[in-house]
Amino acid sequence: MSRSGQWMRLMMIAFVMNGLGPFGLKVMAERGLLQQFHFQYLLWWYAGSGILSFSAFLFESGGFAVREVAIAFGIGTASFGGQLFSLLALERGVPGYIVFPITTGGNLFIVAAGGVLIYNERIGRYGIAGIAVGVLSLVLLSFG
Repeated sequence: MSRSGQWMRLMMIAFVMNGLGPFGLKVMAERGLLQQFHFQYLLWWYAGSGILSFSAFLFESGGFAVREVAIAFGIGTASFGGQLFSLLALERGVPGYIVFPITTGGNLFIVAAGGVLIYNERIGRYGIAGIAVGVLSLVLLSFG
């Protein structure tokens, strides 16, 4: 498989996996299962994600770099915190139409701001269009 094909496959896996966590929270909230199973959900969700990530690393030639593992651990920890606080908000009765747009919008804002402020990235017209579409989707989802 070509390098670009491999990259695309891994990005599609990341795309799908990124949406499954909040989707599971939504399903559990709708069924009234959050308070009873919230820690089990987070444990198995992150254990499964860790196993999938480790498997992807095994298939990548070149082995592990300490920096990559540290970055992955930091991202996983931040993700866990976001899922935990989303779960706690849902448990305390905050409606999903408020929790999920804030969670998703917060990620969008932090990634865009981090790219500009930390890495001095310039946001071109495609980047601006992507951010605008993301914000528009959050607004539309909030009405649903």
